Amino acid sequence: MKKVALLGLVCASMFGGLNASAQEVSYVEDCSQGRLLAPARANWFITAQGGASAFFSNHDRHITLRKRIGSNAEIFAGKWFTPVWGFRFGASGQILRGATHETGAFRDPHSGIVAEGSWGEHLYGERVATLGPEIDLMLNLTNWWCGYNPERVYNAVLHVGGGGYWTFRHNGEDHKWHNAHNRTLFATAGLQNNFALNKHIDLFIDVTATVMDYSSFDRYDIKADNKDMTLALGANFGITYHFSPRGWNCPVTAVCPTWKYTDAEGDELVAQLDNANRKIGDLQRQLDDCLNRPQQDCDCVNALATIYYPINVSTMSNREVTLVQSMAKTMLANPDKKYILTGWADNYTGNDAINTRLRHQRVDGVYDCLIKAGVPAAQLEKRIDANNLTDYGLKGAQFDRAVTIIEAK
Repeated sequence: MKKVALLGLVCASMFGGLNASAQEVSYVEDCSQGRLLAPARANWFITAQGGASAFFSNHDRHITLRKRIGSNAEIFAGKWFTPVWGFRFGASGQILRGATHETGAFRDPHSGIVAEGSWGEHLYGERVATLGPEIDLMLNLTNWWCGYNPERVYNAVLHVGGGGYWTFRHNGEDHKWHNAHNRTLFATAGLQNNFALNKHIDLFIDVTATVMDYSSFDRYDIKADNKDMTLALGANFGITYHFSPRGWNCPVTAVCPTWKYTDAEGDELVAQLDNANRKIGDLQRQLDDCLNRPQQDCDCVNALATIYYPINVSTMSNREVTLVQSMAKTMLANPDKKYILTGWADNYTGNDAINTRLRHQRVDGVYDCLIKAGVPAAQLEKRIDANNLTDYGLKGAQFDRAVTIIEAK
C-alpha cells in the first residue's frame, strides 16, 4: 500500500505546478452524444381517441363513400423508452358500414337495396361492430430526424401494430348488437400528428389504415362475401395525458478549455516543467529507497478494502458507500468469516481529542453501512488505531485518513 501511495505522490507532484495556472475542466450534459433509457416509472402516458372510418370490401365499390363511413374509438396506455421509440396497448373498437348481398352475415336488417353488384344482384347495407385488444410500436419521427427537443410543439409519430377483434352483428328483432361468434385478426398502421398544449397534455389527429382477416365469416351457415382481407381507413381526434416524471438524462461530457499562451506564459511553463523534472528525479530516488526498504508488518497491507476521507470529514461519499455495499456482498457470501474494521486519522493535523473522535466516527459510519446492507454484527469487529496508517509524513497525510477492512485471522 505504501508503494502505491508514493506513486500517487509522484503523479501529484508532476502535475501540481501545471494545475496552478490551468483552467478547470467543466462538465456539461451533451444530448448530441445520445440519451440514456428512462427509469421504468418515467414517461408513461394514456391516450383516448375517436373518429370516423371508411370500409373497403368486395361490394363497397358499388355504393358511395358517404354510405361507407362508420365510427371507431380507442383507448391506450403506453410508455416511451427513449425519445424516439415506445409502445402502447389497449382496446380498439369500430362500427363499419358497407354493402353486402342479401344473405350476408352482417347485413343491416333495417337497410333496403342500396346498389346492384357486378352480376346484377341486389346489394344491401352492411354494419359490422368490432372490439378487441391492440398493441402498437411507436416511432417519433420528429425526434428521430430533428433531434430531441422538450419544447417542441409538434411531433409526428408513426405507429404500427395489431391485435384481434370479436365481431358483433345487429339483430333486427330486438335492435341490439349480438356476438357473431367470429374472431378476426387485424394489422394497423397510422401517423399521429401531436400538438403539445403543455408538458402533460397533447391533442392529436391520427390517420390510420387497418387490414382485417374476414375469411371465417360463415358461422351461421350464411353465404359470406368471400372477402379474405378487408381494409378500413380512419381519421381520429384524440388527447394524450403524460404522467410525471418526464424527460431524459443526457450523457455528461468534459469540456476542456482552449489554451492560448503568450511568450511569457510559455517561458513560465518551461520553467515549471524543469522544476517538475527536478521533483520527479527526487521522488524517483525516494521511490527506489522505498522499494528497497523491507515492508513493515502492518495489517493494512492485507486490507480487503480501504475507505479514504478528506481532512476533518467522517461521512462517506456516494462512491465510498457503493464500495462498502459491494464489500457487504462479499461478507454475506462468506458467513463463516469475521472482519475487523479499523478507524484511522493522521497525527499531523488536529489534536488528539479531534483525531480520536474522527477515528470513532469513521469506523462507526462504515460499520453502520455494513449492518444496513444486511451483514450480521457477529461478523464485524470495530477498532481504532492511534498510529499513522502509512507514515509518509505531512505530504502523505491524506493516506492516513481512512477505515481499513481486513479478514480476521
